[in-house]
Amino acid sequence: MPGRVAYIAASLDGFIAAEDGSVAWLEAFQATDYGYAEFFAGIGTLVMGRSTYDQLLHFGAWPYAGKRCLVLSRRGIAHPPEGVEAWKGDLASLAAHLCAAKERVWVVGGGKLIAGLLAEGALTELDLFMMPVLLGRGIPLFAGGHPPTQALTLLDTQTWPNGVVRLRYAIADATPAKA
Repeated sequence: MPGRVAYIAASLDGFIAAEDGSVAWLEAFQATDYGYAEFFAGIGTLVMGRSTYDQLLHFGAWPYAGKRCLVLSRRGIAHPPEGVEAWKGDLASLAAHLCAAKERVWVVGGGKLIAGLLAEGALTELDLFMMPVLLGRGIPLFAGGHPPTQALTLLDTQTWPNGVVRLRYAIADATPAKA
């Protein structure tokens, strides 16, 4: 089903990474299956900011082989993995491009990109995994300020014995007509 979803884990206090960009705090939760394989199988294109892309390169093998990936980057990308391309346009043009897509798009991160696409009306769904950790500080889920006020409709919740809670929301006023 087409749509543009931010599928992301956050600490209970709203951070997606530590101040240095590290997500090592998520390692304690890796033993549990949260449905990632099923989610990923339905994705056609991934979108991420340059910092997220650079961090993923340090994890070893490219984790999204076989999928198209757009990286918001004004400076381009030297020797990208197969399927990865730089998006050198502005956020508004990216939003219009994504809204015209006939496939499911995963907005991987980071927080500035997610907040920006929310402001552009380009996201149709938030799929948040709230992790039972308080980081105190770090990179916020909606970096660069608060997203605009938007009505959300709860689609589903799920809990796991380790304290993880999944909250899946439709964004009621997503405006794909901006495309």
